[in-house]
Amino acid sequence: MIPISDINPAKNIPIISRLFIIISGIIFLFIQPKNNIELINFFYKYAAIPCEVMNNYPIAANQFYNNTCDLSPDYFIFPEKNIILSIIFSLFLHANFLHIIGNLWSFWIFGNNIEDILGKTKYLFFILISGSISILFHSILNLDNLNPIVGASGIVSGLMGAYLYLFPNAKLLVLVPFGIIFPTTIKAKYFMLFWLISQLLLTFGSNNISWEAHISGFIFGFLVLKVMKYKRYNY
Repeated sequence: MIPISDINPAKNIPIISRLFIIISGIIFLFIQPKNNIELINFFYKYAAIPCEVMNNYPIAANQFYNNTCDLSPDYFIFPEKNIILSIIFSLFLHANFLHIIGNLWSFWIFGNNIEDILGKTKYLFFILISGSISILFHSILNLDNLNPIVGASGIVSGLMGAYLYLFPNAKLLVLVPFGIIFPTTIKAKYFMLFWLISQLLLTFGSNNISWEAHISGFIFGFLVLKVMKYKRYNY
C-alpha cells in the first residue's frame, strides 16, 4: 500500500516540516552531484557509514579497498570528516528521485500532525533524534558495513510510530496495487501493521533498504510519546 494523504488536517502551519522538505530538496537538486561516481564519493565524504560510526573515525583506504572494517587503518580517505555531523547530514541526503519523493511525501503526510501536537522545538528534536537513533541502530547491527546510509526514512518511521500512538484510528488514503492500482481508505493502525510486516519480510532478503533503521525509528517514535503520556485521539 502506498500512502497518498491522511484525512486528519493539521491545525497549525507545519513550519519545521516545510523547512526540512525544502532543505532536502535544495540539497538533492543543487548540491548533490549528478554524476554517479561523484555522487558515491560525495556520500562517502559526508554521509554516515556504519564502520565509521562504530569506530568514531573515518574509513581508511585499506579498509575501503578490502571491503572490511576489521583492518587497522593505514591512511584516512577523508581525514577531515566529522562522524557526528555525518549522522545528521545523512538525514538530508537521498540516492535518487524516487527515494527523495517517497521519503518526503510520507514525511509530509505524517509529520504535519506530529508537529501540531509536539510544537516546533520538541518536533525538531524529535525528528533529529529519531533519525539519529535509526542510523545508530543500523550501524550496531552492521558493524563491518562500509556502505553510506542516506535518506530520511528513519525519521519517517519515527513519525509513523508517533502517528500510530496519537491517531490509531485516523483514516489514510492509500493506493493498493492489486492487479490494478486503486485508491481506498484504511485506518492508520491497520496500515502500520501492514508496513511493519513488510519491514520484517525485508529481513529475509539482501537489499539496500535498511529495515533496521525503519523498525528502530518506528519503535522510538511510538515509545517516546507513550512514555511522555501524550493524549491519544480516537479518530
